[in-house]
Amino acid sequence: MKKLRLFLILPTMLVSCLAGLVAAEPAENGFRFPGGDPEAGREAFIKLNCIQCHSVTNVDLGNLKSARRLELALASKLRFVKKTENIITAITNPKHVITQQYKDILSKTEQQGSIEPLMPDLTKDMSVRQLMDIVAFLDEAYRKAVPEYGGAK
Repeated sequence: MKKLRLFLILPTMLVSCLAGLVAAEPAENGFRFPGGDPEAGREAFIKLNCIQCHSVTNVDLGNLKSARRLELALASKLRFVKKTENIITAITNPKHVITQQYKDILSKTEQQGSIEPLMPDLTKDMSVRQLMDIVAFLDEAYRKAVPEYGGAK
């Protein structure tokens, strides 16, 4: 009897949680991503060592312990990231775009083969909370630095 009750309660809880997400105000383009904490996102960005290759326009990320592998400035201009969805894609699927700057550091042999991104697969090490916070952090940075950025509200 307890098992049956559990099977009835769990789906109800899941539907309630999903309804809460759907009921929240969607972005102008219909996309909605749960809010995060930009300051916690800045800390996660540093902790996950994103600063090894990325800087963020007008944001102090502290001092690096070693030289950057690459200098990929985020929130400097509109290139690949034009809205919130693009930030999420860039973090969860870094293979979606390989920049010319990255190609330039590869040998000819590496360029002829399958180019793999230098960015690690953070989906193995990053919590959902960290993802939400980093997205909020970068979304805020883009909004402040790039007027044409059209991220979700």
